[in-house]
Amino acid sequence: MILVLRVGDVSISPEEFLENFRYLSGIGWVEGYGMDRLALSENHVRVRRELIKQLESLGAEVRFDEAGNIIAIIGEGDEAIAVGSHLDSVPGGGRFDGAYGVIAGLEVLRAIRKSGLRMKHKLMLVDFNNEEGSRWFPPLLGSGLTTGVLDKSYVYSLRDKHGTTFEEALRNSGFMGSGANNLYLNPPRFYVELHVEQGPELYREGVDIGVPVGVVGIRVFEVRFKGVGGHAATPVAWRRDALVAFSKLALRLREFSLLKGDRIRITIGRALVKPGISNVVARDVVFTVDMRSYDEGLLDEAEKYMVNSCTLVAEEEGVEFSYGKLWSLGRTVFDRDVVNVVRESCLELGYSCREMWSWAGHDAVYMSRISKTGMIFVPSVNGISHTKEEYTGDEDLVKGLLVLLKTILKLDTL
Repeated sequence: MILVLRVGDVSISPEEFLENFRYLSGIGWVEGYGMDRLALSENHVRVRRELIKQLESLGAEVRFDEAGNIIAIIGEGDEAIAVGSHLDSVPGGGRFDGAYGVIAGLEVLRAIRKSGLRMKHKLMLVDFNNEEGSRWFPPLLGSGLTTGVLDKSYVYSLRDKHGTTFEEALRNSGFMGSGANNLYLNPPRFYVELHVEQGPELYREGVDIGVPVGVVGIRVFEVRFKGVGGHAATPVAWRRDALVAFSKLALRLREFSLLKGDRIRITIGRALVKPGISNVVARDVVFTVDMRSYDEGLLDEAEKYMVNSCTLVAEEEGVEFSYGKLWSLGRTVFDRDVVNVVRESCLELGYSCREMWSWAGHDAVYMSRISKTGMIFVPSVNGISHTKEEYTGDEDLVKGLLVLLKTILKLDTL
């Protein structure tokens, strides 16, 4: 017997949702590797076509915008409540990041459609394109273009590592849409994004649901230390070793982070060492520094500290340094009314919850520019994400689904 739960006047089947989640989130899954679903890749196109098939079976109107976002609408009303996330993945990522929010949104539309409930607002599901930024950098391209934050010519001109432009891949995918469908031209009144936390707080504290108050500011830099190459026979005292300079800086940035408590998180996620040969002193190291904090003043302080530390380390090791900002995202604060509705929905369903910051960027950042926006988090086991080990249990997936449904029903009364 299939278990059916009721939220207000709407019935929903956790079993059917979980079965569909396993099906859709499994498209592109490679055992031993993880998710192979880069934006507009073959697997990304496959899962999106299956999403469209299911949406059309509900009688949804499906549109594409200039960014190749999928926008599906059911119901009537002058204004819309939108839900969404993304189906693209990082290389070797997990099954939950992004996909959970899209598939849960699909299930909410299905449940409300089957209930026959007449709502004041239209319901909209959005699957944003290239959220991760793994194929075309920076991330959040789909939401950035449709909200009018990013320029079309800029987004279309971006190239992946094989030289393919975003525009070329978009045309070949079949998802090229009209600028008339860009969301900033007819924005939804509300936008709610359900997501796995991608951090350890909820899991560590045993809290059912996270209620994000916003997304921290993010700054990503590219730094370079340029030294002098030489044979491994070169005396250590004579060397101008770019890798040693890099190592010193990495430790100093870590110490800075630890001194500030958990108010800032700094990551060096990529480093390219040249010539990269075991018996040659490194002459060049190019690496990224990712800084995140809800305190913009602390980000300013961290950037200044990084530059000063680079200067000192370069002098100590006899190397040169340069740096530039690759990308930044200012701190986003979500709409208080939506945050309150999410929190109230949790409490009415009997779930524990806590307000928190999101330390990961999401499409909700750009959607907050045009809509009253909020998010819902469920725990990530051990805080692991962006790897094949990423996992959230079925019970938590269902709790998030029910909070999303309850939130939409409550927003419809506003």
